[in-house]
Amino acid sequence: MANAPFFSSFLLLIFLVVAGFDDCIASQIGLGSRLVAKENRAWVSDNGTFAFGFTQLDDKRDQLQIAIWFAELPGDRTVVWSANRNSAVSNNAILELDTTGSLVLFDRDNTIWSSNTSNAGVQGADMSESGNFILYNADNRPVWQSFSYPSDTLLPNQPLSVSLELTTSKSPSHGGYYALKMLQQPTSLTLALTYNMPESYDDWPELYSNYSYWNAPDISNVTGDVVAVLDEAGSFGIVYGNSSDGAAYIYKNDDDNGGLTAPSRQSTRLSVLRRLSLETNGNLRLYRWDDDVNGSRQWVPEWAAVQKPCDIAGICGNGICSLDKSKTSASCTCLPGTAKVGPNNQCSDNSSLTKNCDSRHGNKTSQFRISMVQQTNYYYSGFSVIANYSDIQTVSKCGDACLADCECVASVYGFEDENPYCWVLRSLDFGGYEDPGSTLFVKVRPNDTASEGNRGRSGDSSDGSGSKKILVIPIVLSMSVLIGLLCLLLYYNVHRKRTLKRAMESSLILSGAPMSFSYRDLQIRTWNFSQLLGTGTHQTVTEDFFYPGWAFKEMTKGNPTKVADRRLEGAVVEEELMRALKVAFWCIQDEVFMRPTMGEVVRMLEGSVDHINMPPMPQTVLELIEEGLDHVYKAMKREFNHFSSFTINSHPSTHATCSYSTMSPR
Repeated sequence: MANAPFFSSFLLLIFLVVAGFDDCIASQIGLGSRLVAKENRAWVSDNGTFAFGFTQLDDKRDQLQIAIWFAELPGDRTVVWSANRNSAVSNNAILELDTTGSLVLFDRDNTIWSSNTSNAGVQGADMSESGNFILYNADNRPVWQSFSYPSDTLLPNQPLSVSLELTTSKSPSHGGYYALKMLQQPTSLTLALTYNMPESYDDWPELYSNYSYWNAPDISNVTGDVVAVLDEAGSFGIVYGNSSDGAAYIYKNDDDNGGLTAPSRQSTRLSVLRRLSLETNGNLRLYRWDDDVNGSRQWVPEWAAVQKPCDIAGICGNGICSLDKSKTSASCTCLPGTAKVGPNNQCSDNSSLTKNCDSRHGNKTSQFRISMVQQTNYYYSGFSVIANYSDIQTVSKCGDACLADCECVASVYGFEDENPYCWVLRSLDFGGYEDPGSTLFVKVRPNDTASEGNRGRSGDSSDGSGSKKILVIPIVLSMSVLIGLLCLLLYYNVHRKRTLKRAMESSLILSGAPMSFSYRDLQIRTWNFSQLLGTGTHQTVTEDFFYPGWAFKEMTKGNPTKVADRRLEGAVVEEELMRALKVAFWCIQDEVFMRPTMGEVVRMLEGSVDHINMPPMPQTVLELIEEGLDHVYKAMKREFNHFSSFTINSHPSTHATCSYSTMSPR
C-alpha cells in the first residue's frame, strides 16, 4: 500500500496533462474549446503535419491572424489558409468553438470573424492531415470546412469549383488584389488570373473592375461539375463531367503516370508536401518541399503560370512596369502627372481623372496638354475604351484625338497585323508595360510635371527642354575637361620621349669613339648639305674618321681590336672580331658574284670554315676615301635635290648573275 499514494499522484498527473493538452489535439476539439493568442497554442493534426491557431501577420508581432500552416517544417511557418488576413487582431484575441457550434474570433469584445454555424448541429472540430479544418455534426459529416473558403493557397485534393476563388491580400500601396477563378463565357469556362480593382471600385460591374492577364485552356460544352485541382502526383489541371471523367492538364508533373484525378476526401499524410500559391505579385506558383537542397530544407518552385513580371496586370498599380536585362525582375514608374507619395510610395491619382467635361459635355482642351510616353502600352478593359481609330496614320494624331475628347484620359497608339490603331481610354487602372511598337499619351494639366520615374521616357517637349539643358551643360564641361587632360598627357609623353632620346644620345658619345649619323642628321648638321661637317672652330673631319676605310686599314694591319667599341673595354676575342670584319667586307663588295651566300656567311661566322681570305678594299669605299668627304657631301646634296624635284615612275630591276672567280672569301 506504500505505492498507493504514488500511483494516485501518477494518475492525477496524466489527467492534468491530458486536460492541459485538450486544445492541442485536433481529434478532441469539442464545443467550448478555445485558443488564446497570448498562450501561443494551436490545434494540430494527428501526425503533426498541419496546425490551426494564431500566427503573426506579415512578420508583425503585434498583428495576428487565425491561420493554418505546415507545423512540422523546421524554421518555416508557411500559411495555407487565413480567416482574417485583412483584419489583424492583437495579443488579446480569443478563438472559441462556442456551445452553439460556431467558430468565433474575438478581439476586445469585438467579433472579427465567425464561421456562422450556430445551431447547425456542430458537435466538434478536426484539423485533418490534408490541411482542411472541418466542423462536424453528430453524423460525422462536414458542416463547415476551410477548403470551402480558400485564401491564397490550393493544397492537394482541395477542389476549386466555379463558385470559389483564390485571392491575395489587398495591396497596401494601391488596394488592388489578384484572384484565380473560373471565368464563365457563353459556351465555355476558363480558369484565369485576374487583377481586381480596389474596394472603391466595388460599385463597378465585375466585367469592368477586373482584368484577366492569364488564362488556362477553355473547357467547352461540358455537363456536370468543373473543378480545378492539384492532385496527389503534383499535377495541376481541371476535372469535369458528371463522373469527373474529363480532364485537362495545366501543368503535368513528370512523375505523374496515372492521369489527373478528382479530389478525394481522404485525410492521410502525403509522401511529398506541395502547395499551389497565388503570390502577392500576381503569379501562380507550384512549390514542393525538399528535405535536401544543398544541405538545407526548403520550398522548391516546380512551375509558374507567368514567366515575365510585366505580363502581370497591376503589378505596379496603375503605373508602368519595366523589365531589367535579365527579364526576371521589374521596376515601377508612375504615369506622367503623378508622383510617388506617402510611406508606401504609392503613385498619386492622375490629374486627368478629374472631370474635364463641362455641363454641356463640352471639352476644356485649354486646361490640359498631352504627355507622351514612348515604347509603352497599357492594360485596359472594354469599359475603358471610348473609341478605336484605325485611320490615324501618325503617332501624334493619336494624342490629339485624346486631347479633343473631354472624357479621354489617355490613348494608346500601335500596330496590329501591320495596321495602325489608336485606342482612346476613359480610365487608367490596370497598369502599363514596355512595348517597343506602342506609344502612350496621357492627358495632364499644364502645370503638372512628369513624375520622377518617367522623365527618361516622357516625350513631352515643354517639360523636357529644361531638363535637357541641365543635362547638356555638365556633359559639355566634363568632355572639355577630359579633352584637356588628354592633351596634357599627350604633351607629357612626347616631351618625355624627346628628353630620354637626347639623354641616351649624349650618354653614348665617348671621347674619341666613332659616331654614326643618319641621313636626316647629316642634312640638319650641314644646313641641307651647304657646309662641311667639322668646319668652323674645330678641325675638319678627315678620312681617318670615315669608319669603313679606317676599319679596313686596321684590319689589314692586324689590329682588329682598335675597331671595337671602346665601351667594351677590350672584352673581345681578337680572332672572332677579325673573322667578323672579313665577312663584313666580303658582304659589301661591289660585284655581286664576289659576295658570299647567307649559308656561307653563317658557316664563316660559326668558325666552320678554317681559313677566310683577306677581302679587297670595296671600290665604293676606296673612291670615297680618295675623293674626300667634300665631294661626298656635294654628291649627297645633288642626289637629295634631284630626288626632291622629280618623281620616279619606274623601278629598274637588277639582274645579278653568279659566276666562279679566283677572288673568293674562301
